[in-house]
Amino acid sequence: MSNPAKPRWATKRNGRRPSKGESLAKIAQQMGYELFPWQRLVADVALETSKGNYCYRTIGVGVGRQNGKSTLISARIAMEALEGKRRIVYTAQDRNMARLKWEEHVDLLMYSPLKNTIDRVVRANGSEHLVFKNGSNYGISTPNRKGGRGQSNDLVVIDEALTHDMDILAALQPTLATKKNGQLWLVSNAGDETSVLLSHYRTMGHTHIDDKTTRLAWFEWCPKDDAFDYLDPKVWEQAIPSLGQEHGVTIEAVREAAMISDPAMFTREWLNVWPAQESVQVVPTDLWDLLENTSYTLTDRIVLGVDITRERHKASIAASGQVRGVTPVELVENREGTSWLMPRLIELAIKWKAPVVLDAGSAAGTLIPHLENAGIHVIPVGMREYARACGDFYDAVMARTITHLGDPLMRNAILGSSRRPLGEAWAWSRQGTSDVTPLVAATLARWGAISTVEEKPKPRSQVF
Repeated sequence: MSNPAKPRWATKRNGRRPSKGESLAKIAQQMGYELFPWQRLVADVALETSKGNYCYRTIGVGVGRQNGKSTLISARIAMEALEGKRRIVYTAQDRNMARLKWEEHVDLLMYSPLKNTIDRVVRANGSEHLVFKNGSNYGISTPNRKGGRGQSNDLVVIDEALTHDMDILAALQPTLATKKNGQLWLVSNAGDETSVLLSHYRTMGHTHIDDKTTRLAWFEWCPKDDAFDYLDPKVWEQAIPSLGQEHGVTIEAVREAAMISDPAMFTREWLNVWPAQESVQVVPTDLWDLLENTSYTLTDRIVLGVDITRERHKASIAASGQVRGVTPVELVENREGTSWLMPRLIELAIKWKAPVVLDAGSAAGTLIPHLENAGIHVIPVGMREYARACGDFYDAVMARTITHLGDPLMRNAILGSSRRPLGEAWAWSRQGTSDVTPLVAATLARWGAISTVEEKPKPRSQVF
C-alpha cells in the first residue's frame, strides 16, 4: 500500500534534535528485516536525544496484532545491548509467554551477523539470559510485584501491556532510576476495563500528546473516528499500519477475520479499539431507550418469532404486530435450554392464532417439522430474507417506528448486538458472549408482521 496508515495519536518528531532511529533501522536490517514506516516513525521519535541522552524515558505503542511489534522490540533490545555493559529486561503477560518471546528474540540474533557479538545463551529455567561479549545482559522478569526488584536496568520492555496492573510498574520502573539514559517501553493492542496499566499510560499519552516537556512518547493506531463501520476496508487502512506492505498484514487475512471473528474481539485485536463492544454495537442504546412505549398493545394478527443459540443453551420467543403505523416488539419468553420451548411455543401459537417465524438455517430450524406436525403455521426464512429482516429492523429503529416495553433482556441483547456479513447485506452476529436471541426473535416476529405473504410456506428445499 503506497500510503501507510498514520497514527491517530502520536508524539511529534522534533526535527532540531538528533535521533538514533537510523541506528535502530540498520540493526533491524542486520537482523534480517526492514522496518515498516510505522516502526520507523516510533524509532525516530522515541530515540530522539538531547546532550547525548534520550529525550523520552517512557515509550507507549498501541497497535493491532501482527503489525510487527515483536520485531520492533527485538531491534530495540539488540540496539541497547550493543551499547555495551547494558542490562535489558523483558516481560509479557506471564513468564511462559515471556520465555517464548525471549527465545524468538534470541533466535533473531543468533541467525544474523550479530551472532558474533554474543558470548553465551543461558536457558536454565528461571534464570534465562543472553550474555554479550561487551558485557551486556538480556533476561526475563516475572510479571508480578516481586519480579525484577533489586536490579538496575537500562531498558525495560513490558509486552502485552493490556494484561498488567500497576504492580508490575512498581517493581520495574524503579530499576531505571539510576540510569540517565534508561527507557521503559510498553507495547500492546487495545485492552478493556481490566487493563489498568495500559489505560493509565494511554490516558497520559492522550493528555500530554502536545506537551513539549513530557518525558512520555505515545503512539496509537486505530480508526480515525469513534463511530465507524468495522467491515469497511477504508477503516482497516486507518487502523492497521502494515496493511498491504511487503511482509505486512494482508487484506485477505483481515477480511477473513472480520467475517468469522466476534466483532468485539476483531475491533480490539485487529483495529486496536477501546472499548471494542461500544464500537460495533449496531443500535444506539440511547435511541433504543427512547422507543420504550407501553401504550401500544398487540391485539390483531400477532406473529411469533423464535430463536435458539448455536449451543442450544438458551432460547427466546418474541411477538410483534402492526398497531397504528408502528410495529411493537415484545419479548414473551427467554429461558435456559430448549426442553420448555416446543410446548410453550405451541401453546402461544394456538392461543393467539399466530404464525411462527424462524431462521431455517439456524439452530431453530430443527423446530420446523415438529411445529408443522402440531398444526402450527410456520414461516421459515432463508438467508436473504433474514438479512432483509435485520436491515429493516435497523431502519425502523432509526425511523422510530418500533416500540418496545423496556424489557431488560431485550436491552441487553441490543447492548451486545453486532453485525456479521451475510452475502451483500448483514445480519445479527452470534459470535459475542451476549445472548442475542431476544433481538433475533423480535426481528423475525416483526418481519412476519410486516410481510404481506400469506400463502403456505415453501418446502424447505426451496428456501434460499
